[in-house]
Amino acid sequence: MLLVVYLATISLLVGSFLNVVIYRVPRRESIVRPSSHCPKCGHVLHTWELIPVLSWLSLRGRCHACHTRISWRYPAMELLTLAASMFVLWKVGLHWVLIPSLMFTWILLALSAIDLETHLLPDRITKPGMVLGLLVNASWFIGTHPVIALTTPLNAVLGLSFGYGGLWLFAFAYRRITGVHGMGGGDLKMLGMIGAWLGWQSMLFSLWVGGLVGGVVAIAYLMAGKGRQYAIPFGPYLAAGAFAAMLYASAAWGYLAS
Repeated sequence: MLLVVYLATISLLVGSFLNVVIYRVPRRESIVRPSSHCPKCGHVLHTWELIPVLSWLSLRGRCHACHTRISWRYPAMELLTLAASMFVLWKVGLHWVLIPSLMFTWILLALSAIDLETHLLPDRITKPGMVLGLLVNASWFIGTHPVIALTTPLNAVLGLSFGYGGLWLFAFAYRRITGVHGMGGGDLKMLGMIGAWLGWQSMLFSLWVGGLVGGVVAIAYLMAGKGRQYAIPFGPYLAAGAFAAMLYASAAWGYLAS
């Protein structure tokens, strides 16, 4: 129980930090300086205004100084980070692989929120994410786990190469033939990052799940009267596919092999 409480507290604080990342990274601002402040009036937040979820509730969703409304996204991201972290803990248990699994989950959450808000998948996250994935899979202390689909160093390199390089060639050929952008550069870099973390097999699993979910949503948009030119960010669906691949791909491969 102490571990659960500790991880829950850490997860809420990480969720609060992810809110900073989500707001500042697309604007090319530092995530370190200046201190957290109201973007409207510049009011520097006091410690009691930085408590995840509780501060937003006590302030009734408004800035303490200028009373500008604070987006519901802030407590929502903190709670979503908490829920995702607890789910990963439940699936993984007490194992070294819990640490990189949580790190990967948090990266996916940040990219998803940024893509939803700005239709961007920043290089400042995807490129370091690629390197971090390769380093994690090259680490001797990770070991194997019956649930989590982290991979071998070779598969990590192949996942990065095929996820980014191979699909870039496919997207380039598709654009030359049809004249339509089938997949953005940010999506390809995110796929490369997923491959670096999970390997080429799970990267393809992620792409399949993301395409399936994204296709269902696209059909729903069309049925709702949205035009064919309505842009749907693909990052959140790739993130959902990667999260599912991390937790369930091993079981899926075992089922198919049996």
